[in-house]
Amino acid sequence: MAARHRKIFIPREPDDARREPPQTCATSGKRMYANEAEAKATAAHRMSEQGTAQLRTYRCLYCGTWHLTSKQS
Repeated sequence: MAARHRKIFIPREPDDARREPPQTCATSGKRMYANEAEAKATAAHRMSEQGTAQLRTYRCLYCGTWHLTSKQS
């Protein structure tokens, strides 16, 4: 007898609970982080969870917020 598959119900978040898309720099097009700590935490997460190459943070000369880059300084 073949095993039967069941559909698993995964509740979706209501539309008002979804996040807004991240803001991006008008000049570089990169995601904007409000402070260095937030940018560093995101870099650490991306490097450990997603296997992303070495990332570093820097303050943008154009918008004044923090961005991530894989380029050496």
